[in-house]
Amino acid sequence: MQSEDSSSAFPATNQAGKIISVCWNAGALAAAYYDIDQLELYAIQQAIEPRPQYALLRELVRRYHPLLYVITGPNCFLEDCREVLGAPIALPNQPEASESIAANRTTASQSANVKIVEYCTQTQTAAKSRLLALKLPGMPPDSDETECRTFLESMLPFEQELLVYSVGNLLLLLDTAGDSVSPAQLVTKINLITPSTQLIIDGLTYEALQIFDTSRHPSGFKCGTDSRGLSVFSLFNKCSSKNGEEWLSRLMTQPIRDRTELEHRLNTVQWLLENVRYANQFDQCLKHLSNVGLLYRKILQGTARNTDWKMLKKNLYYMYTLCKLCALTLQDTNITGTVVQQLGQYTCNPGNALKHVLYTIDKCLDLEKGEEENKVTIRAGLDPAVDRLREQYDGLRQIVMESSRLGLESMQLDMANICVTYLPSFGFVISTQIDEQLQRSGIYNNSSFDLVFQAENTAYFQINLCKELNDEFGQMVATLIEHELAIQMRLTTFVGTKFPEVMGIFKQAGKLDALLSFATVAKMHRYVRPIICDEKALQVQAGRHVVLEHRRSYRSNDTDVGETNRHLLNVIAADTSVGKTTYLKELAIICYLAHVGSFVPATYAKIPILDSIYTRLDHPESIFSGRSSFMSELYQMSSLLQNATAKSLVLIDEFGKGTNYLEGKSLLIGSIEHLLKRGPNAPITFVTTKFTGIEQFLPTQHRYLTVKVHRDIRNHSRNGTSSDTLDVTSIDPSDPNEQLKTTYQLAFRAVAFAVMKHHQASGRAPATENIRLLMDATPITRVPERCLEISHQPSRAAHDTESMTLSTVEPNRNLIEKRNI
Repeated sequence: MQSEDSSSAFPATNQAGKIISVCWNAGALAAAYYDIDQLELYAIQQAIEPRPQYALLRELVRRYHPLLYVITGPNCFLEDCREVLGAPIALPNQPEASESIAANRTTASQSANVKIVEYCTQTQTAAKSRLLALKLPGMPPDSDETECRTFLESMLPFEQELLVYSVGNLLLLLDTAGDSVSPAQLVTKINLITPSTQLIIDGLTYEALQIFDTSRHPSGFKCGTDSRGLSVFSLFNKCSSKNGEEWLSRLMTQPIRDRTELEHRLNTVQWLLENVRYANQFDQCLKHLSNVGLLYRKILQGTARNTDWKMLKKNLYYMYTLCKLCALTLQDTNITGTVVQQLGQYTCNPGNALKHVLYTIDKCLDLEKGEEENKVTIRAGLDPAVDRLREQYDGLRQIVMESSRLGLESMQLDMANICVTYLPSFGFVISTQIDEQLQRSGIYNNSSFDLVFQAENTAYFQINLCKELNDEFGQMVATLIEHELAIQMRLTTFVGTKFPEVMGIFKQAGKLDALLSFATVAKMHRYVRPIICDEKALQVQAGRHVVLEHRRSYRSNDTDVGETNRHLLNVIAADTSVGKTTYLKELAIICYLAHVGSFVPATYAKIPILDSIYTRLDHPESIFSGRSSFMSELYQMSSLLQNATAKSLVLIDEFGKGTNYLEGKSLLIGSIEHLLKRGPNAPITFVTTKFTGIEQFLPTQHRYLTVKVHRDIRNHSRNGTSSDTLDVTSIDPSDPNEQLKTTYQLAFRAVAFAVMKHHQASGRAPATENIRLLMDATPITRVPERCLEISHQPSRAAHDTESMTLSTVEPNRNLIEKRNI
C-alpha cells in the first residue's frame, strides 16, 4: 500500500486544508490533525502500529491528504516516513553532502510540507505545557492550570503520552502559522477519534472499486486528469448543499465498524424512505445551507463584510427552521437514535445557541441598511451614544452630497451610483463606479474633484468641503467608528463562545443531507437494508454491481458464507470471461456500503462487522512507479497476507498472471495454503483464477475451503487445443516430461536460494534433514512430488566440511549428476 498509489483514490471534495501531527514510538502510534476550515482539532487515540506495515498511518495519509506534516519519533520511524509519505525527509543531525548544495536545496523544497520535531524530553515537556495552556470556548475565563487540566482531561486521555505529544506539537505549529487569527481563537473544539472504530481500506482498493471517479494516467504527470465516468460517489451524490457533499465525502472516505453508529444511520435512511413528505421539507431547508466555518473564520480575522454576516444569518435561519421541522416528528418512536431526533431535540432546549446567535445578530446589525452602504452597520436603538454620533455623521454626508450634486449633474453622472462615505485614511470622500460614462464625464480633469483613491471598480474623490469637514469633524467620526468596532468586537466574542455548539448542529445537518442522499438512491434503484451482525457470516441474495447495472444488463449473484457452510476460502476457477472480477468488486462494494451506513443493491444482505477490506484487483500501471506489473501484484499480496485478520474481507483476482504459468500457479497455491493454516481465524476470502487445474493441488476436503471450477468446452486456441492458462509460455504444460523438468528446476532454485540465505545469516549450511523438510514444504514440488527423489550419501568428509549433496533425477529416475552447495 503505497502513498503514490493511493493518491488517485482520494475525492476532490474532501481535500480540505488539514495539518496532521504524528508521534510513533516502540510500535505505538498517536496522531492529531487540525481542520483549517472548521477551526477544530481532532485527536486520534494511541494504537498499536507495527513497522514496516504502518497500516494506520497509511490510512491517515490516504484519508486526509494533509497540507503539512509534523512528525515525531526515533530515526527508524523517520526513515520509514520517507516511503510512507512519499517525501524526502532529512533526518536530524544527518550530515549533508557539501558537494551537492543544489541537491540539498531541492530536497528542502520538496519536503517543505514536513516538519520534524526531535523526540526528546525537552520537546515532550514543551508540547505538554502548550496543551495545558490551551484555552477553549466554554472554559472558565479565569481558570488556573489545574482547572484547565481537569477540563482538558474530560476530552483527552492524558495517560496516553504519545497522544499528548502529538496534540501539543500541533498546537506549537499553529502558534507560528495562525496568520491573522490569534492562537487563542484557532482551536474552537477538540474531538476524540478511536482507531478501533475505523474500517481500513487501502487506496488501491478504493481505486479498483471506482468509489471515486479519478484515475491514474500511465504518463504519470496526468494523474487524476482522466475520468472513469460513473463512480460510486457520483451515483450517491444527490445532496442538496455543499455542506452535504462534504459530509457525503467524509462518510464514504471513512467507513466505520461501530455497529451502534451504523444502525443509527440505517434507521435514519429507513425513516426518510417511509416519510417522504418530511424528507422533501428537509431538502428545501438543506439547500440553503453552506459552510459556516469559512464565515466564522472571516469574522475572527476581522475581514467579514455585510454580505458575510447576512449569509451567516441566512444559514442560522434555515438551520433553525430545519430543527423546528424535525421537532414535529418527535412523537414518532421510529426516529429513536436517528439524526432527525437529535435535530428535533435540540430546539426543545430554550437556551440553545442557534436561537441566541440568530437573535443577537438580528438585534445588533442592520443588514438591509448595511447592504445599501456596503458596510457593517449597527442597528439603531442599540447604543444611544452611537445613535447620536451616527445622526451627526448622516447629516454631514447629506451636506457633502447636496454640495456636490450640481457639479455631478452637470457632468451627466447617474446620481444612483454616487455615494458619500468616510475612509479612516482620507476622511469624507465621494465614491462612484468606474465605467464608460465616468470616463466621458471629464471628472478626472475637473479641478473641483480631486481623485484620492482608486480600488477595483470604484473611484474616490474629494471636494473642498470634504477637506473642511475632515478638519472640523474628523475626531467625531473617529469616535463613531471606535464605538461601532467595539460593538462588533463584543458581537464577535459572543458568536465565538457559541460557535462550537452551532458548528456541531450544522454537522448534524450535513450528515442528514448525506443520509437523505442515501435514501434517494435506495428508493431510485431498489436497494435493501443490510443486516449488520457480529458473527462471521456473509450472505447476499441477488447482489448487483452499483455501477455496472446502469450501463448494461447485469445478472445478479448469490453469496453464502458462514451460515449453511464454513467455507471461509472460496476459490473460483474459470478459463473464460464469466464475470469473476465483476463479482469480486460487487461483493466488496456491498460490504463497503454497509459500513458507511447505506442500503445495498440486493434483495437480502447479511454483512458481518469487518475491520478491513484487502484486495488484489486491477493495478494501475505507471512508468513513474518504478515497478513491473508482477512486482506490484507481489506488493499487494504481501500487504494483504501480513495485515489481514480474522475479521477481514480478502479478494484476490487473477494473482500470478503476470509471470509464467508454473511460478504464478505455485505462488497462488502457496498463498491459499497460508490462509488455510489459520483455520477458523482465516479471513473471509474469495479467489478467482484462470488456472482451472488448481483443484488438483489444493486440499479440497478441507472444511474451510471450497473450489468451484468452470471449464469452457469450446475451442479457443489457434492450434486446436484448449489451455487453462492466461499467459502462453515457452513450454507445453500438457507435456508431463517438460512440466516435470521445469518444475524441478524451479524447486531446486527455490531451495538453493533459501539455503544461501541461511548460510549468509548463520555462517554455515543447514543440516541435511532441514534441507529435506524444506524441499518437502516447497509448493512447487507438489506437482510431480511422486516423481522427485532426494538422495544423500553421508560421508565423514561431507560432515567435516558441513556440505551436502543433492542428486538430480530425470523423469526416468536415472541419476545423472551431483551438485554441491
